[in-house]
Amino acid sequence: MDPASIGTTARIASSVARPIIARLFVKESHGAGLVDEPVRVSRLVRWGGEKRSLNGLDMWKIARELVKAAVEANPHEPPVASDEREALADTLAATLSALGELDMDDVQAVRLGHAELSRRLTAARPDATRDLSGDATALHNSLLDLSCLHILHFFTQRSTFVANAQVAQTRMLDEMLRLVDALVDRIPRPGSADEEFETRYLAYIERKYGKLNIFGLDLSNPSRARWPMDTAYLNLELASQRDGGSPSANRRRVEEALSGCNRAMLRGLAGSGKTSLLQWLAVSAAQNSFPDELAALRGRVPFMLPLRALAQDPGLPRPEQFLGAAGNILHGLQPEHWADRVLGSGRGMVLIDGVDEVSESERPVVRRWLLDLVHLYPETFFLVTSRPSAVDAHWLTEVDFAEFNLLPMNRHDVDRFVRRWHDAVLTTVDEPDERQAIEQCRDALRTTLRQKHDLYRLATNPLMCALICALHRDRLTHLPERRMELYAAALTMLLVRRDKEREIPVPDGLAPTEEAQVQLLQRIAYWLIRNGRSEAAQATAVRIIREKLPAMPHMAPPDRAEDVFHYLLLRSGLLREPSVGTVDFIHRTFQDYLGAKAAVEAEDLDLLAESGRDDQWEDVIRLAIGHARDGERAYLLRKLVELGDQSVDPRLRRRYHLLAAAALEHATTLDPAARAAVSLRASALIPPDTPADAEELATAGDIVLDLLPGPEELTPEQARATVMTIARIGGEAALDQLARFKRVPDRDVRQEVAMSWPYFDARSFAEAVLAGLPVDDLTLHLSGPEQIACLDVLDRVPHLSLRGQMLTADLVDALARLKVHSLSIAPSSAVSFTLPSLAPLTRLRRLAVESCDVITDLAALGESPAEELALRRLPDGADLTFLARASNLRSLTLSSPQGIPLPEVPLSHVTSLDMDGVLTGSQVPDFAEAFPSLTSLSLRLTCQSYQAAVDLSLLRNVLRGQVNVTLVDAGKVHGLDTLPTDRVSVRHEGRARPEGRTGLLRRFRG
Repeated sequence: MDPASIGTTARIASSVARPIIARLFVKESHGAGLVDEPVRVSRLVRWGGEKRSLNGLDMWKIARELVKAAVEANPHEPPVASDEREALADTLAATLSALGELDMDDVQAVRLGHAELSRRLTAARPDATRDLSGDATALHNSLLDLSCLHILHFFTQRSTFVANAQVAQTRMLDEMLRLVDALVDRIPRPGSADEEFETRYLAYIERKYGKLNIFGLDLSNPSRARWPMDTAYLNLELASQRDGGSPSANRRRVEEALSGCNRAMLRGLAGSGKTSLLQWLAVSAAQNSFPDELAALRGRVPFMLPLRALAQDPGLPRPEQFLGAAGNILHGLQPEHWADRVLGSGRGMVLIDGVDEVSESERPVVRRWLLDLVHLYPETFFLVTSRPSAVDAHWLTEVDFAEFNLLPMNRHDVDRFVRRWHDAVLTTVDEPDERQAIEQCRDALRTTLRQKHDLYRLATNPLMCALICALHRDRLTHLPERRMELYAAALTMLLVRRDKEREIPVPDGLAPTEEAQVQLLQRIAYWLIRNGRSEAAQATAVRIIREKLPAMPHMAPPDRAEDVFHYLLLRSGLLREPSVGTVDFIHRTFQDYLGAKAAVEAEDLDLLAESGRDDQWEDVIRLAIGHARDGERAYLLRKLVELGDQSVDPRLRRRYHLLAAAALEHATTLDPAARAAVSLRASALIPPDTPADAEELATAGDIVLDLLPGPEELTPEQARATVMTIARIGGEAALDQLARFKRVPDRDVRQEVAMSWPYFDARSFAEAVLAGLPVDDLTLHLSGPEQIACLDVLDRVPHLSLRGQMLTADLVDALARLKVHSLSIAPSSAVSFTLPSLAPLTRLRRLAVESCDVITDLAALGESPAEELALRRLPDGADLTFLARASNLRSLTLSSPQGIPLPEVPLSHVTSLDMDGVLTGSQVPDFAEAFPSLTSLSLRLTCQSYQAAVDLSLLRNVLRGQVNVTLVDAGKVHGLDTLPTDRVSVRHEGRARPEGRTGLLRRFRG
């Protein structure tokens, strides 16, 4: 149905429309199914056939009830005027009466579909709506569509409606009925105040967040530093925080990780791309352009809620205050209770950014606020972001939030980012010589990042990678390699070189030297840090500048403080105006760098050390070590060690000692005694016991590598966590350390070694680690073209997983040489492709294909020699005829989110079947007919209609072996008395459904 039509008629839910439409038809008798010829539609309707049971007045009453139900759906904004309702009922009655004149049977009607049936009825009464107004005609067409939908559903429920040709159409009809019910409260009526506001609001969201700031994109024109989301956004990887699981093994691209997830907590370091991800989600919602994996998010209305802005006001906002609290200029124009209607209907998408940007004392309040929102709006999508250490693990698991870490970019991602950044610059340049220079700059940087690990490691953060790209171009390929030096160079580039190269004049009376600007900016930054803020009122920033100007007479007199502030806001490139009257830094990283410099200059070393208990100060303290002079640096590190030693809380002790170890990265020179004290405490944190320990320990950098023991001194759990630590640190020294673990007996440790491939140069890792790694019991994961290019190093790979890459004929030939025994294929959703022939893989015994819906043709699987085959996420109506050619196939696993995929021809060679599907009717199919040789059957069937009755009687035809059935959301189960209890087991699972109108309608239908 057209969205506009649904919006008008969806308020007549199935529970209302079905009994009205049912009165149009003759009640089915017990003998109706005995005739051989099709039963004509004219024999089914109560005003046709041999005996009329409805007259014209009855037909008008039925049509009048439908019109009345549509009007009462929204009495405050009726779709038609009151004086036109009777004329509309007359017209609808005349159009529906044409059903008895159609020359077709019920099967043919179902094949038509409801839209075509509606068109034919309209064609039979071409002049019916001639005298109606435009609004009345639109409502007539909507009601006719809804009626035809229920008419066809009535046909599908008749006992004679059993032909296989109608199965797919029946599924479609039931799904459409389900969607109509789901849309009861979800789509505002066309022309209503809600719809008009939403159209305007979504357009605003698209404009506001539709471009990303790309740091340093074009220093000669800052307006070009914002780039369209579809070009600038880089799809990064998430790792689910499963207990005891390896982040390497749980790596998923964003779309795949969030697929099927309704609530998520996302942790990531500063600059890792958390806010960019939220912007992408908001824009995708506004454009309704989510990829297929996130289809469940289509039609959502996004609410972007930066906690740093919300925390400025007392109390956290209620839904009607969301827009105002976030500084949205449309907040005063929203219809009354609009936000509540959106969230209550399950159409909302609440994107909460920066738990770490509110003070630690306020976070329990934030958590209670979140819990209240989730309990009040259980169907709304929630995504919350934070730095990793801001809140404990499982902070929101009480309300079923999945937890993810935003991973650093791997080498392929870094290379992609560099290419994309320079491609963006190329669009701003016309001169051939300058374009050539930019291309050479791009190629030189890619080479440099491959050769210099320390620089590459910094580039795995999107913000730092953009900074490196900008500095590399600005400094004619001469790059500093340490983080502190990179920041210092960035400040020079932004504060001085940009305006000089653009030849922008300085306002009269101001002398903004680089040093003076830094002094003012760092005072603003330090005020924000000490007050636990991420943004300040502009009046506060002006006051801070005014207080400093008497000590800087060369800069400007105090009465010019406001002019100086506006100069910094417009010209420094470091400040921005997130909302009217406020100011913040373009990124928290620059705030921390400048604030750390101010803290050191103010000699607040004790304050810095004591603030180590607060995660908001972590980066500030690390950077302060870089700013400090030798004596100050040693004092600060000793103070951190001392505070850790004195802490009775083991977690706080670990925090202080780990922070001191991580800060050594910035200590270019240091008293040997202070370094020894830090190293001694760091050694006490070794070895790591868990994946979380490994991630934390890796933040200390190369110092850890010298302290890590060899595998012979570790338990398997410690060895596995140690491998994770080594991989996160990376570099040549780390590669040498990793090679020590490649021959340990424990399979999980060696698997973790293999999973570390993305963290290193692909060729170096293959030669140093994989070449001598025992792989008979391991799965090797290929996730990028660089890894595929290194397969020549390997002699054999029995078990292989191909993730995010297309399987080509050339790759199949390469895998054949490696004697692949089991293969898993998980293609990217971004590109559809056809599978090549798998016949060359003569050793293949097990094959799994994920995301079958993005593969345009599965027919090549018929040539696979595999004995075990798993096909997951099959599209509805997938043709599985090719399986008849797979003569070696014995065990088959099939799953579909839309139906129950079955082959059209019997597969007598399959003896074991594992099926996960959606039961659209009440009868479980006859699996023995499709698989006559089954000796093992495992079913997991989700009922499409909540609490629907299920008939299992046809399972009695499975004559041999064990049958295990799991029913999800089922009601009554029939046919159990016909099944052998010693071979058939049935269990039930249920999912919590929200109360409310939609939930009640689903249960009514069930």
